[in-house]
Amino acid sequence: MKRILLLIATATALFSACENGILPEDASYDQRNVVLRHFFYYDGVTMDTNKVFLLGNAEVRFQDIELVFGEYYFTDHLDDTLTPNFKDTVNPYVFDPVAASLTYNTEARLYRLSKGVYSGTHHFRMGLDSAANATAPSAWSEKHTLRHPGLHRGAGEGYNILYIKGLYKDASDTTVLAPNKPFVYRVSNNLMQMDWFKSMSFNVVPNRDVNINIVWDIDKLLLGTDPLLVDDLDVDPSNPISAGLWPSIKANMEASYQIQL
Repeated sequence: MKRILLLIATATALFSACENGILPEDASYDQRNVVLRHFFYYDGVTMDTNKVFLLGNAEVRFQDIELVFGEYYFTDHLDDTLTPNFKDTVNPYVFDPVAASLTYNTEARLYRLSKGVYSGTHHFRMGLDSAANATAPSAWSEKHTLRHPGLHRGAGEGYNILYIKGLYKDASDTTVLAPNKPFVYRVSNNLMQMDWFKSMSFNVVPNRDVNINIVWDIDKLLLGTDPLLVDDLDVDPSNPISAGLWPSIKANMEASYQIQL
């Protein structure tokens, strides 16, 4: 109940801010109004980068959690693609990838819908298409989210779609006061492609976002992991042992990533 009340209060504040505020005239302002708004939780507690949690037999402090999105489209109630127009071969639509982050930006702006009344289904994808995955970080704009540290795997290797880093310590070691050893978990785009959808009826009006609220339970995502056992995990097809973990990671993602009503 507390979680639901918190989401309602947050959504109300955001609604008020959008209703009373005026969009910046800065041409660089991201005008995409379909927004995945993430609420990070761990064992029922809202997360930030200063809190310490228990993961396996380790105390951990998360420094960042990133998730990359590479596709969006909306279908009407007849399940016909409404927008964008993928049949336009003269000016084909190209999705601008975006990352949601515990540290930088918990929201992911996906697409700009025109003013009007909509009833249908949002479709979005975790993961990049081959063109975006092959794009060097330097090709993105200076403030693009795909330039966040840790997302790019290196020349010719594409991007991590899921990236988690932090500090840990043995929970039983009373001589160490706070997490101090680094750990990092990452999943390559070459493995991770997950499609999601949410049906909604809504109006699009100026200066107001279409919010899709997500509760992300990171304790469920990391179920079965322990930095004391593995503090550097790279899930990629080039490593058949770690790649074998993908089914478990996918199941954990499905259990942890909850699109709200």
